[in-house]
Amino acid sequence: MTDSCLNKSDQRSHIEDGNSELSSDFSILPEPQHSCMKGKEHLQVYLRIRPFSSAESSGGESQDCVTMEPPDTVLLKPPSLSLLARLSSDQSLPQTGQRFQFSKVYGPETTQNELFEGTVKDLVKDVLEGGNSLVFTYGVTNSGKTFTFLGPDCEAGILPRSLHVIFSSIHDHVFQGLGVKPHRCREFTVLNREQQAEEALFKKNLLKQFKENEKSNISLLNMTNQTLLEGSTVMGTDAAAEDEISLKFKPNTKFSVWVSFCEIYNENIHDLLEVAPSGAPRRAALRLSQDVKGNAFVKDLHWVQVNSAEEAYKVVKLGRRNQSFSSTRLNQLSSRSHSIFSIRILSVEEIEPPRVHSISELCLCDLAGSERCAKTQNKGERLKEAGNINTSLLILGKCIKALRHNQQTKLLQHVPFRESKLTHYLQGFFCGRGRACMIVNINQCASMYDETLNVLKFSAVAQKVVVLISRPIPIIPQASCSDSSFSRTSGRKTVTSSSSSSLTGWETSLEDVQEDEEEASLMEDTMEQTDDRESDESDEIIVSKRVHERQVALLKELQLHLKKERAENLLLETQVREEVSREFSELFSNMRRDYEERLVREKEILEERAERRLEIFKNLTKKMSSAGSSSDSQTMCEGTPNNATGPATNSIWWHLKSYRT
Repeated sequence: MTDSCLNKSDQRSHIEDGNSELSSDFSILPEPQHSCMKGKEHLQVYLRIRPFSSAESSGGESQDCVTMEPPDTVLLKPPSLSLLARLSSDQSLPQTGQRFQFSKVYGPETTQNELFEGTVKDLVKDVLEGGNSLVFTYGVTNSGKTFTFLGPDCEAGILPRSLHVIFSSIHDHVFQGLGVKPHRCREFTVLNREQQAEEALFKKNLLKQFKENEKSNISLLNMTNQTLLEGSTVMGTDAAAEDEISLKFKPNTKFSVWVSFCEIYNENIHDLLEVAPSGAPRRAALRLSQDVKGNAFVKDLHWVQVNSAEEAYKVVKLGRRNQSFSSTRLNQLSSRSHSIFSIRILSVEEIEPPRVHSISELCLCDLAGSERCAKTQNKGERLKEAGNINTSLLILGKCIKALRHNQQTKLLQHVPFRESKLTHYLQGFFCGRGRACMIVNINQCASMYDETLNVLKFSAVAQKVVVLISRPIPIIPQASCSDSSFSRTSGRKTVTSSSSSSLTGWETSLEDVQEDEEEASLMEDTMEQTDDRESDESDEIIVSKRVHERQVALLKELQLHLKKERAENLLLETQVREEVSREFSELFSNMRRDYEERLVREKEILEERAERRLEIFKNLTKKMSSAGSSSDSQTMCEGTPNNATGPATNSIWWHLKSYRT
């Protein structure tokens, strides 16, 4: 499975977007034998401690349960009312604490910027350089996950800061066109003019819907506004210069940024950027598909091209309004689903025709918090939601433990990635697709001690998991555009069309085999056209007569050698068949002979046993006959047998008499 998760972003394709129609002359460049650099590192697990609210401080929740031991250790002590303290045999003794180690621990006074700089910024840099990264928040409900993920107006979370850093780093190198679009897991598709118009219209309607919502002042969350993304108010006037990542841009290279937003609600995947049908309580459920390499992707998920951090965060805000929220006893605005926001960056060389070098992805997941129904007092639909949330998080814990177990022992366990939509979707990042980072949020209230202990135990196991990382090696682009025609030496198939989108893929989905078969005819036509062009070009090449005769002679010699080799192979095959047939005949004859000998031995044994039994029976009859004759003579002398002997004696006497006769 690890091989199916390895990144193949080093493959490239040529695309051409003409004024009238899309050209069909593009190809996948040959893939090198060693296209990835592989490495290993531990799963990065960071801990963030939520500060007390005023109500919690006044309610006696502060009992020094959580103690920081900088920079990477936390000490957890049970309060007097915890389950562990109640089960303790000796209440007079002080309760000992448990230490847990992380990549780094961030205390209640940690700012959003400090957390981002220490956790996610390196992953964003890795994505800008062509890698893949996963960041997900984990913790119980009301532990500050959404605050860390998004943040309020005054403090931006990791998602808006990531968008800000990405566009600050590629400010003048944003690819404005819509000619290429992400597709499936690691592929991209080339759009014709009609499809580009459809993408532009969808984006326009999406932003129009956002403006309408802004005018009506409908908001589910107090989220970061436009000034945050422009780096002028919250982040400071010098934020753009501070957050900008220095990149080495290749000549004529630009970046096309696409985003998607979905949620996993009650084990169903919903597109948060899709307009809900009128009268429908919820959007249509999407299918989690998989290609032949085992890479999971959401079928029919909308991808939106964004040119700035402002546009990207408008998409985020619109998706958050469509996400599932509800009020519980512990959280007034509790997420009832796992939200996944993906950013894909296509590195495009802006030449004629344009060339896509790599596809990288930053996946940001805000996981819903685990809940105890006894504390949240959920009922009905809320109870069902909590059950699905806890189940998916439980399966995530099982996967982490199985990965850790398989890295410690030779007896491997099954990793249950497919038991949940969440783990199935994130499987690639745990199997070598890219780097992974987990930000654990805990609530240091005394009443949440038992839940916090479970979260820290799970995080301690996740901290020890080793993740395989694959990084693409840069490939030197072709020297001329003449090589961009259909190439047979690449060893791969390229399907093109001037009237429909041209798919440039590295894997074929199991569900799209029929679609690929329909496109096979287009490929054959392209090959025939290429053959005609090659034949026309070959007519213009002048070859000397001596070279031509030498090549003809060599061809004939090779043909004779081929016929000779085929004849020898046929003869060898015949000999092998005869030898195998002879060996099997001998084997069958030996088996038959052994079986017959065994039957003879069994027959002799049975005859010997029968003779012994017959001899025993003869001896017994002789003894009984002699005993019967003596008793008969005595009876003849004395008369009839005595009645006192009873029926048994009479029966024996009559049997002996019968034997005597």
